[in-house]
Amino acid sequence: MKNGFVDSNEIPIYYEIEGDGPPLMMLHGGPGIPHGYLEDTRDLSEFARLIYFDQRGTGKSGKSKTLNYSIEANTNDTENVRRALNLGQCSIFGHSWGGILAQSYALTYPDNVRRLILANTFSSVTHMNEALQKMRVNVSAKLQQIYEKYEGEGLYYQRTSYPDEYQAAVDAAYEPISISVPKPSYLQDAFRNISYDVYKTMWGEETEFQITGTMSHFNFLPHLSKIKVPTLVIVGANDMTTIEMAQETTRRLPEGRLIIFEHSRHYPFIEEKEKFLQVMKDFLADS
Repeated sequence: MKNGFVDSNEIPIYYEIEGDGPPLMMLHGGPGIPHGYLEDTRDLSEFARLIYFDQRGTGKSGKSKTLNYSIEANTNDTENVRRALNLGQCSIFGHSWGGILAQSYALTYPDNVRRLILANTFSSVTHMNEALQKMRVNVSAKLQQIYEKYEGEGLYYQRTSYPDEYQAAVDAAYEPISISVPKPSYLQDAFRNISYDVYKTMWGEETEFQITGTMSHFNFLPHLSKIKVPTLVIVGANDMTTIEMAQETTRRLPEGRLIIFEHSRHYPFIEEKEKFLQVMKDFLADS
């Protein structure tokens, strides 16, 4: 494995490269969660050159002094990583928030994308907020009271991260759509190392259940027809993103194809790893 840093507008971006095949940039979720939870995707290095990097402000990468954490800034960083590493035209994999970033990149730099994989993600903030609100109303009244208590006083009032009681209540809302198998240590580590300054800026600070930060205005649905490359849309049958949302994204893509992971929630590369690896191999090899 090769690793190091590249400069992106004076922010050092940490990267790792594994494998020797055609380049595949791996955009992690979050925002604010380092790339290490993608550990199981490293087996893709048998047929692709994998490029992982920690997004600005996250993991080993440098902070933005102006708290410039946005879709646009991360899109530019992705391009700067591609250029600095002389990757040429790449395939792009984006998981969760990384899938939002992948769509932004494909629309901003279409000539640099060979193939696109959108895994467990959203194409509009409206769909994302619908999913979050559904999660909120499906918990007990007691948990909803905890949400209201801390949101009323301010989630970050005199603190730099979510209060423990609120976080536990949030975890309960995510449980049915998160992961169907025991969480591996590297997934737990990723969430323990979340960069809350990035999360607060991009997700928002009012509530977990509505996007109010710098991510709050994305809507790629009207523009997906401009993405001309083969695009694979991946969704778990019990994912935060519904099958219907994934189907709408796929319909709007000129060369979109949808794969549903019947036994997965939000992490099919962990929950159904062998199927995931085969699906990815077939898609990347299909010319």
